[in-house]
Amino acid sequence: MSKYAEKAYDETLVNKAFAKLQKLNKNATTLEKNTLSNVTEWVDTGCLVLNSILSGSLYGGVPKGRITIFAGEPQCGKTFILNKILAKAQEKGMVPVIFDTEVAIEKEGAENVGLNVSNVKYVPVDTVENCRNQLVAFLDGVEEEPKLHGKFIISIDSLGNLASSKEIADAEANKGAMDMGLRAKQLKSMMRIITYKAAVTGTTIICSNHTYADPGALHPTLVKQQAGGSGPMYMASLLVQMAAKKERTDASNDSDEALTESRNYSGVTLRMLTVKNRFIPAFLQAEAYLNFKTGLEKYSGLKDVAVAHGIIQQNGSTYSMGDKKLGYYKNWRNDEKLWNSILPNIESSISEKYRYGKSLDETAILEQQDE
Repeated sequence: MSKYAEKAYDETLVNKAFAKLQKLNKNATTLEKNTLSNVTEWVDTGCLVLNSILSGSLYGGVPKGRITIFAGEPQCGKTFILNKILAKAQEKGMVPVIFDTEVAIEKEGAENVGLNVSNVKYVPVDTVENCRNQLVAFLDGVEEEPKLHGKFIISIDSLGNLASSKEIADAEANKGAMDMGLRAKQLKSMMRIITYKAAVTGTTIICSNHTYADPGALHPTLVKQQAGGSGPMYMASLLVQMAAKKERTDASNDSDEALTESRNYSGVTLRMLTVKNRFIPAFLQAEAYLNFKTGLEKYSGLKDVAVAHGIIQQNGSTYSMGDKKLGYYKNWRNDEKLWNSILPNIESSISEKYRYGKSLDETAILEQQDE
């Protein structure tokens, strides 16, 4: 017996009525054939554990044709993560476009995470209005050329630094720069407009944003306030909140005699939380190590996932996998051969636990990357 009820209507008449709508909207179709809201491609973040909490698969990442926002406090690696995603997108044949609102992205740091800077388009912007107008003009141009659909990835770094025209005009006139919520309204308007255009053109948009503690809150809240009001929260398909857990120093300069001021801080451990996710359950958390030179480490954070899912067993400060002794984590943390033998078990476990439907097909994703 079919799980669907028998049609109690004349399908010919329904299709005739719907055809009138299709004349007005070329993207109108059945939900089964719909390609706008069904994400089939993902862009790797370069960090497998981050991929897993975003897409429910180690081989996923950020969704193509959607808006993903990474929000956090200063010095938690937002720009590193955006640039790493751009580098991975380049490997898929996509062209990165950076809208830099902080005028702070320098090519050496971008090259360190793997970006080919000669193939990155750079657009400095100052106000929400300018950013919106230039984004819309660019996306309209992409929409007119179907061969460019799915070929671009846009980074906006950051949403929180965009000013309103009134704010700048008031400052130039030596007035108090108070726009009374105008900037938040304009930012929400921008997000509303580019959400649909990104989907139609298959353009991936990744953004950074600032988070703030709520001074009026009686108790600490899990989800922090973001710059720009509620617009980014409502319009993004994915919203990741980040915080630096602790700093790490280079081992060569980590002696008791070394002064704190003279230590070379090599990176931070990031705690990442998905506070919004349209594809899998939200409020998934992961931790990964961010190297200040090379970005998020590929296998960082997977050890904790493997232990939590019973794939690896922890015995004090050493680890084992079944009868195989792995030893101290520092000895195998970057052992690619070992991780390749563990990843299929982790993928199977998290796909079953995180995703609503079937797990992502690793083979299909690799074939897409080869194309």
